[in-house]
Amino acid sequence: MKEEVKRLQEQRAKLFNDFYNHKIPERLFVSVSVSSHILAEFGGLNIFEVQYDYSKLAEPAKKICAMIYSDTSPVRPVGIISRPPAFYQLLGSQSFVMGNKGFVQHPEVVGMYEDEYQDLIADPYAFLLEKVIPRQYKELDPANPMRALSRMQMAKAALANDSAACMPWYMEIMEEYGYHTGPPRGSGGFTAAPYDFIADQLRSFSGISKDIRRRREELKEACEAILPLMFKMGLPSNPHPEGAVSTPLHMPTFMREKDFMEVWMPTYKRMLENYAALGVRVSAFCEDDWTRYLDNLLELPAGTKLMFEYGDPKQIKDKLGKKFLIQGLYPIDLIKHGTKQQCIDKAKELLDIMMPGGGYIFGFDKGPLTLSDVNLENLAAVAETVRDYGVYDNAGESFGTPLNSENFVFDESITKVDSKYFFNWEEFKAQNPLVPDSARAYFEKLDKELFNFYMMMLV
Repeated sequence: MKEEVKRLQEQRAKLFNDFYNHKIPERLFVSVSVSSHILAEFGGLNIFEVQYDYSKLAEPAKKICAMIYSDTSPVRPVGIISRPPAFYQLLGSQSFVMGNKGFVQHPEVVGMYEDEYQDLIADPYAFLLEKVIPRQYKELDPANPMRALSRMQMAKAALANDSAACMPWYMEIMEEYGYHTGPPRGSGGFTAAPYDFIADQLRSFSGISKDIRRRREELKEACEAILPLMFKMGLPSNPHPEGAVSTPLHMPTFMREKDFMEVWMPTYKRMLENYAALGVRVSAFCEDDWTRYLDNLLELPAGTKLMFEYGDPKQIKDKLGKKFLIQGLYPIDLIKHGTKQQCIDKAKELLDIMMPGGGYIFGFDKGPLTLSDVNLENLAAVAETVRDYGVYDNAGESFGTPLNSENFVFDESITKVDSKYFFNWEEFKAQNPLVPDSARAYFEKLDKELFNFYMMMLV
């Protein structure tokens, strides 16, 4: 059994390594993902109870893995991006709130007032820590520091415990099925387009829609001020072709093209160009329908991964397929409502369009939220179809345009972000002269981890 698992891991690792090094793989790899909510429903568990003890997902997770083929584990441990409720409830979050169906949802919230743009621009990080986080997390009230400290410690412990509760069954699954372990540690990240960040947690959808007309220049300046924080947040410590910095793109389809190009695009484009200069790939989820922006997307660096929700697959392939990696476009709604044969036929139809020339990653237009959103038998049939039908007859040939083919030069100014809240080695060393200089990297790593933690509270 161990030899079979090892063989599977090596085979799958080659599929991923070939693809992300722009070499046609033997076949498309299959990456299916099933949420913890679906696992709980599938296992007949109470979703509210599961979210305070994720070890309960062990049995349904094993059953899902036996039912659905995937080259990567279809079930994953929870983390902050999974929105485990205990973390947000302990902190009194108003921006991530559990609904009566057990989902942690993001209502429209305001973390920055209209007249505070200049405060944000002056010291963005300090503004986020002093103003935005206490507004979005009511238990972090600066007027009650000891309660804030205790709640923060409890919340961080809850987050760690929730992840740890998943690890026994997750490691067992990885060992049993020989799933691909993913890119090297430290090669991925998560961040947001500067404009989207301001819209999502600071000004709200309705607020920024007014600001782009009334405070246009301040908004553009704020995007520039936020850019170094967004870049720092996503920057991987160990860039690798398989790793990627994920950026869900929320706002563009709700904007005029003029506003998109003049206000939204400049900072996002600059961020991606500087990542590319360092060998860092970005994975952009183009939410909603980006058909009118396909030409604009051509301005982004080669090798960027673009995941699409809606759009004409052939148009997207023809216009963007030679420069970018393309993912998505299979309608998850068909998995719910279609017959098994209809689901299989649709998969073949999509692959016939997207596979030629390489560069396509099979994926759905969106992830299902509940068991009622997806027919698991249809999902299993589609996964097997992609595995068996998505075979290349020209494996080993080069495809597409590799990352940073444009030879971007890294602009160090994008890393210049000063704040009184960042760790200062010189000041620390003066206070603690016995600390060796070799320890500097250790303390700066701790500071980066704390920075990422605070920023993840706001995306």
